[in-house]
Amino acid sequence: MKKLSIYNQVISCAFFSLLGLQVKLLLDITNIESIVFFRSFIGLVLILIISTTLKKGIKIVKTSNIKIHILRSIFGTMAMYFGYRSLSYISLSEATSIGFTKVFFTSILAFFFLKEKLNLFSLILVFTGFFGVYLIALPTQTSNLIGLYMSIFSALCVAGGIISISFLAKLENTLTVMIYHSFFSTIVFLIFFLNKIEFNLYHNFLSIILLTITALAGQYFNSESYRYGKTNSVIILGYSRIVFSTLLGFFFLEEKISLITFFGILVVALTTYFVKKD
Repeated sequence: MKKLSIYNQVISCAFFSLLGLQVKLLLDITNIESIVFFRSFIGLVLILIISTTLKKGIKIVKTSNIKIHILRSIFGTMAMYFGYRSLSYISLSEATSIGFTKVFFTSILAFFFLKEKLNLFSLILVFTGFFGVYLIALPTQTSNLIGLYMSIFSALCVAGGIISISFLAKLENTLTVMIYHSFFSTIVFLIFFLNKIEFNLYHNFLSIILLTITALAGQYFNSESYRYGKTNSVIILGYSRIVFSTLLGFFFLEEKISLITFFGILVVALTTYFVKKD
């Protein structure tokens, strides 16, 4: 796997962890429907501006894979909604840790749809990394089952999105993938959650802008990582997101880190290191 793919995935994880922190803080002052809608809508506007600046023009919206874009957007919208909403019930570190059941879902889907083989070493890395996830989640003993189920369902949707991105990233410009995701997500939330969206967000507008920039950066580096690397290898590197989320939760949300959690982080870090050497 190329080094560029490794670095892109780790950078993506750092941005997505920061995004989780931003969402967690914003949930105290607005609802999840408003956050996801404005994240999608403002993201669409920003991508259009970037595309114009880079003189991509009409080429950026040309695609022969519109069905895959729609499917990817459905997965992405549900992943965002249930993933962000789970943060109302459980901690940032819990949500991130539980969300890594996506590794199992992605490996299975990649085997069936992308014809990627699962060798013994990759399987060992997956289970070792997931053991680290288990250790991180264990001390907290998640008390709210609603948040738990939302995180797991979000992980399943993320896995579907990853398979879609893996397919699209090798065929189309990353900005094309992002623009369709933002466009369809905006439409979906307008249709289903129009009555719940708070359009009077001028007091929190800067926070929403920063959140959107963080999300787009994470999305961009995530898409780029799948352009060059195998899906099953890249997804294991995503474990580094747990390290970032746990640290952000500790420093900004006062989420404590126990000895067992620290050991889990160490397991995750070592797993990522060996993937890098693979």
